[in-house]
Amino acid sequence: MSVATLASTPDELPSIPWLLAGLALLAVVIVTLAVRPQLFISNLVGGLVYGMILMMIALGLSLILGLLGVVNFAHGALFMLGAYGAYQTVALFELPFWLALVVVPIGVGLLGVLMEVTVLRRLYGEDPLIGLLATFGVALMLEEATRAQWGGTPLSFDPPAVLRASVQVGFLEIATTRLFTAAVGALVVGGLYVLMYRTDFGLSIRAGLQDQQMAEFLGIDIPKRFTIVFFIGAAIAGLSGVLRGAEVGMDLGMGMDFVILAFVVIVVGGLGSIFGSVVSALLIGVAVFVTPVMLRAATTVAGLEWLYVSGIGGLMPFLVMIGVLLVRPRGLFGEEGLLE
Repeated sequence: MSVATLASTPDELPSIPWLLAGLALLAVVIVTLAVRPQLFISNLVGGLVYGMILMMIALGLSLILGLLGVVNFAHGALFMLGAYGAYQTVALFELPFWLALVVVPIGVGLLGVLMEVTVLRRLYGEDPLIGLLATFGVALMLEEATRAQWGGTPLSFDPPAVLRASVQVGFLEIATTRLFTAAVGALVVGGLYVLMYRTDFGLSIRAGLQDQQMAEFLGIDIPKRFTIVFFIGAAIAGLSGVLRGAEVGMDLGMGMDFVILAFVVIVVGGLGSIFGSVVSALLIGVAVFVTPVMLRAATTVAGLEWLYVSGIGGLMPFLVMIGVLLVRPRGLFGEEGLLE
């Protein structure tokens, strides 16, 4: 055996367990498709839609974190306000849902701008922990204001008839709301990519991040552009709240629940990576919905019912995060040096 072969062997060995894990996962997928094909595909679609909601929340959060360096814990509260704003518009004001889909995200975005101007602007460049504590306080204030306005019981509203229908795809019936959410999520990703990487505005933002003094010397109003970025991130959170509220309703805990998951998505995808947030959100969404079905099918076929773990879907985001960080501590597509 040559010296080169011996030198390369240690680097190749870690790939063997991952190859075996991939083959085992593929085997479980095949078994699940054979035993419960309709349930598997239905949950796969549900996981992708759930991942789209996570993706939109995480995109706004990642945009603010990656570009402004602020850990915005109030982002979940903005998501919650999007849902409650849609309820106010549709159920109480009796206005069209399509109007809420446009007006509510703009309103949430303006609230985000107010928060950025009054609280966060003075925290740029400071320890991220300071921003996290400040935004946590803002989140508590927004949650209590929501409780005072709409009460603490879960609420819901009826989306338009076209979104309450379903589409037959083969043997699977898919709710139109899910297809609409997936389409909006795809548009948000495409629009954000074009804005940040194919326009002069995005170029000026990235230039300001690399050297703010030089960018301002060239006549670029960096604080104004940062405020616009915060508006975009908050508006995306509001939009995802509207879509989530139309599908399943809303409650006071949804903001805190989803902001924790959004942080998990960002950590898995990599801090500062928009593409990483997209990939990890879809990965986690699918894992949450599909894992219980796969595990149930595998344990049934093997006759080992005791292996089934109740509530495994809720644990999957954190299990995925642990697994990714053990292999890649910066996440799947993390940028070196961010927040360090």
